Amino acid sequence: MKTIVFCELVALLFCTACDPVTIAFGGTALAGATSVRNQEGITGSISDTKLQSMVNHALFKEDKELFNKVELSVKHGTVVVIGYVDEESQHDRIMEIVKSVKGATEVYDEIKVQEAPRAADLAKDAGITSRVKSALLFDGNIASLNYDVTTVKGVVYICGTAQSKYERDVVFNQIRTTYGVNKVVSYIKINGKNSKESN
Repeated sequence: MKTIVFCELVALLFCTACDPVTIAFGGTALAGATSVRNQEGITGSISDTKLQSMVNHALFKEDKELFNKVELSVKHGTVVVIGYVDEESQHDRIMEIVKSVKGATEVYDEIKVQEAPRAADLAKDAGITSRVKSALLFDGNIASLNYDVTTVKGVVYICGTAQSKYERDVVFNQIRTTYGVNKVVSYIKINGKNSKESN
């Protein structure tokens, strides 16, 4: 997390001198001409934050243990539920709770009945997420504000909206070639079209 904050601050220092638009984003500036294009705009980002908060609250209120077993990737109304549970009944209950929360345009299930990540896995996953976000941040062909990245057990899950098939392919390739990534599961929309890929 500290790495991402540092990278964003560096980007801000380099960009604000020549690009006044970056100042308006209050420190979330990104490198490259395409960086300031958020597919849903500022209100879309706020809606995603609210949606994620609502889903997390519903899970926490219902069952703290289930809440701790999953992570959410939320972008432009798409919710990807990622996690590892002990039994199928837990999986079913989590998805029931998530789908009961109004506001999501799509909900995708990436829960597996397997052993949960260990502490060492969590540290590795945090490092992978940091490297992926940095790669997207500094690629001038990518509007990185349009993507959300989550890593679990070396698998990178990404959701968001690409401006074109080319941008989607660049994003996918950036992640695939990042050190430590075992697999990429992509929920990226292109001009409103759903697109799931994995590699």
